[in-house]
Amino acid sequence: MPPERASKACLRCRKKKRRCNGRYPCRNCTNAHQQCAYSQSSSQRPSPNASILNEGSLPHGDQAAEKRTNQCASLNSGDLLAKRLGLSTDSDSLGDPRLCSWNFRLHKDLPFLSVIEPLSDILTPQHMHQLADIFFAEINPVYKFLNPEIIYRAISTSFNQPPETPSSCILSGVAALACLFHRSSPDMESKIIYHARASLEYSTTLAIPTIEHVVGWLLRVIYLRFTSPPNATWLASCTLMHMIEPVKLHLSKEMKPSSLANTTPLYSPQLQSQIFYTARLFNTWISYDYGQPRIVPRGISHAIPSESSEWTRDDQIFWKLSESLDPDLQLDAAELENMLDQTVQLQPLHPALQLKRCNIGLCIYRRLRVTKQSISNRAVDQILQLADEGMRVATTMAKARSPWWHVLNVPFQILCVMLALNTRASLERVSQAFQTLKLLTDEYGAEAVRETWKSACTLLRLQTRNKREDFQILKNVENLFLPPDLGGGEGALPDLSLPLQTIDETNYDLEAIWGLDEIFSANLFAL
Repeated sequence: MPPERASKACLRCRKKKRRCNGRYPCRNCTNAHQQCAYSQSSSQRPSPNASILNEGSLPHGDQAAEKRTNQCASLNSGDLLAKRLGLSTDSDSLGDPRLCSWNFRLHKDLPFLSVIEPLSDILTPQHMHQLADIFFAEINPVYKFLNPEIIYRAISTSFNQPPETPSSCILSGVAALACLFHRSSPDMESKIIYHARASLEYSTTLAIPTIEHVVGWLLRVIYLRFTSPPNATWLASCTLMHMIEPVKLHLSKEMKPSSLANTTPLYSPQLQSQIFYTARLFNTWISYDYGQPRIVPRGISHAIPSESSEWTRDDQIFWKLSESLDPDLQLDAAELENMLDQTVQLQPLHPALQLKRCNIGLCIYRRLRVTKQSISNRAVDQILQLADEGMRVATTMAKARSPWWHVLNVPFQILCVMLALNTRASLERVSQAFQTLKLLTDEYGAEAVRETWKSACTLLRLQTRNKREDFQILKNVENLFLPPDLGGGEGALPDLSLPLQTIDETNYDLEAIWGLDEIFSANLFAL
């Protein structure tokens, strides 16, 4: 039988000049994991579902809001760029959605235990003190929301309290995070994690939790960001934001009810502000990465923490940049490039913050691609600068076997961006990106790292195949219209077999003349 012919073709198949089967969604769009839409001027009316998603239709009310939400939700996610490059990142199991290079997933999910040992049965006060020292040496320089005095006082006065005690939520969370940077016995670490989880689950049953419970949930979110799949981490971050509302941590001292205004003497207004904005930062970026909505408490009156020894100007800019990348905000190229300037000018000292800066820069670049406007050479140079620094820092941290998630996440995102830029300078960095990912695979050997390595190899094969096909098209044209001139007279072609280094490109800005990056990517990253 002859192949099925459709009386209509979707917009994407028309643009790509591919045979469309006329269904919704069509076979080509389904295989490419792309949105399928039909023109309203088609001779046949599309199905009701198709009209809702049709780019030319104008849905009303809630439908329009839902459409905007669905389109914007994944705008900041590096997963979107990987999909646009051709990588299928959907999990085989619908119950276990994953992001490539999300973290190292160093630990498997733990089952729930109904009987929880007190923390004093797991650790001695001296050991807890050592773990607290590790926490303030490794975590606190990056995310400053805890006062050492609070922790050490709790160790000396409340260490023997039952798991449901508010201070137990904090101590077990501090201990769990410290175990990631300290070679503890797996059995002891598992017991600490069980203890922390049970304490926090109990806190969700309280009529009014305390600020200690909020801090405990923040510690839990950070731990999950190190170790767990994105869905579990995102849900925990949403719970954290919901715990903040009954505690009124999002309100300034003047706006709080009198019953809550003076109940936390150990937590100064500045420290409360740092806790709240650190919690928002995690919920924001987890939502960005995962392509899910974030939780914003109503009536926020707590100002961003003022500049101090604990909350630096860089911390303030990190927060403002993160907030400005809200997917619901329509940002033009000029605004995004200004944000990129601010990102490049940051000078964080801690390696984890340097990778965080690189990650923000990569996110800004992904947003620039979506604007469908040309990207200035200066912005491209800044992205390349951040990529070089990110790979250098990730290599150093990998050799020290640091568990910070951006050690894996940033190199993979750099690879995606270098392939998407598709310039000589960016493609020359692909080898270094692979070298960094190979080092991570050798050093860590975790399942998530192996999955990231396989995904990177798949991306390279896809891009190489596409370039071979493009080359073959041009080669066919050359063979057809440009036969070699054996006499070497007028119209003869230069010897293209010469090494690229011998071609003088100092007077030619090929990218500016042809706009190759814009031409190659004009449709690839459109939402």
